[in-house]
Amino acid sequence: MAQRIDLYYWPTPNGWKITIFLEETDLPYTIVPVDIGSGDQYDPEFLK
Repeated sequence: MAQRIDLYYWPTPNGWKITIFLEETDLPYTIVPVDIGSGDQYDPEFLK
C-alpha cells in the first residue's frame, strides 16, 4: 500500500498544479491548509 502524502496547501496556481498532478496519478494525499495570507508558513510548528 502506498504511503499517504501530506500536501501543505493554499489555493494558489502552484497549489492547484500539484493537486492536479496527485489526482491524475491517483496518489493518496491529505491536504493540510497553510494560510500564506496570514503568515502560517512562518509558524514555528510549521517550520519544524
